[in-house]
Amino acid sequence: MRSVDPSEIAREVQARAAGRHLLVLCDFDGTLCEFDPDPHAVWLPDSLREALNAIAARPDATVGLVSGRRLDDIRTRASLGEAAYYAGFHGLEIQGEGAKFRHPDAAGMRDLVQSFVAAMAPEIARFGGVFIENKELSIVAHFRAATTDVQLQFQEVFDRHARPHVESGWLRVMRGSCARELMPNIHWHKGTAVAWICDHVERKHGPAWPLYIGDDVTDEDAFRFVKGRGLGVAASDRVTGADCKVDGPGGVEALLNALR
Repeated sequence: MRSVDPSEIAREVQARAAGRHLLVLCDFDGTLCEFDPDPHAVWLPDSLREALNAIAARPDATVGLVSGRRLDDIRTRASLGEAAYYAGFHGLEIQGEGAKFRHPDAAGMRDLVQSFVAAMAPEIARFGGVFIENKELSIVAHFRAATTDVQLQFQEVFDRHARPHVESGWLRVMRGSCARELMPNIHWHKGTAVAWICDHVERKHGPAWPLYIGDDVTDEDAFRFVKGRGLGVAASDRVTGADCKVDGPGGVEALLNALR
């Protein structure tokens, strides 16, 4: 995948989106914000908030965030304007411009996810640098702070405990950068979330042109949706489905500033 100067991407976006409503959707961790071993320490930098709000202030543009974090968490950590869209749990929860969505099958999976948390609790203590983030409808095992050997050992244990739930068809595992997430096995992901948001934006503003920016394998479904409809921009080498790439959150910030 080719790296492209952010200003060049911005010029391409402006030219291709001309006459349509620009929809700018971004992943959060690793895309807008640098990764941190502690996800609770991550907040949207003021400079990026200003850039996104400046784009949102355009009469021909809408912005939004699509994240694996809970909707309330991503909204609190980003603190964008009321017109922004927020998609949490990889799109199982969405809110923006007066519209709300929560996948009807998600809540029924909570008890099964929590049973996995209880089974994993005794195992976690054996692995230094590993902790569980309990998001109620899903759990994320973070191991960025662990040594390479511990990471490999822990992933084997996590996958062993998750296997019965995955083989039953009720839950699925999402593999991210130094993280494993166990979540409801519902045919809904960032790609369908982007489609949902795009549909609602078009109802309010007319034909939309989507730009999606992401950095990890969980963003691949979103890249597939925008392919041929808009543009997908990668913020790392971990993804392959984007149209072009910028250099991390710094490159993303430069692109957003060029779109203001």
